[in-house]
Amino acid sequence: MDNDYIRQNEERKKARSKTKYYVKRRLLILLTLSAIIITAVVVNTNAKKEELIERQKVEKQVALELEDIKRDQDMLKTQVRKLEDDEYILKLARKEYFLSDEGEIIFTMPSDSGRSEKEIEKGSEE
Repeated sequence: MDNDYIRQNEERKKARSKTKYYVKRRLLILLTLSAIIITAVVVNTNAKKEELIERQKVEKQVALELEDIKRDQDMLKTQVRKLEDDEYILKLARKEYFLSDEGEIIFTMPSDSGRSEKEIEKGSEE
């Protein structure tokens, strides 16, 4: 039975199978490219997330250092203000270097003579 209807039917089947093959092939290529793109996006996102975490750690450390520096700066400003006061300088000179005014005599007390130099230094630091 070799008539035109059967031949046309077979040609349609071959064309459909060829079309199905190309459609499957295109879908496979599309899915592969999609998978590659999605993988690249996920890897990039994870890398950026890790970088962000690392930067946040560094930011916290820098913030702590900044706080310490500000505290030190405030302390130094206070010392500068104190050192601008003549009375404070006189008091400091008397305490640290045992300087005296004219006609003034410095006596060493017996309670100080029994202590060692280290204990005296510790007491003056406090």
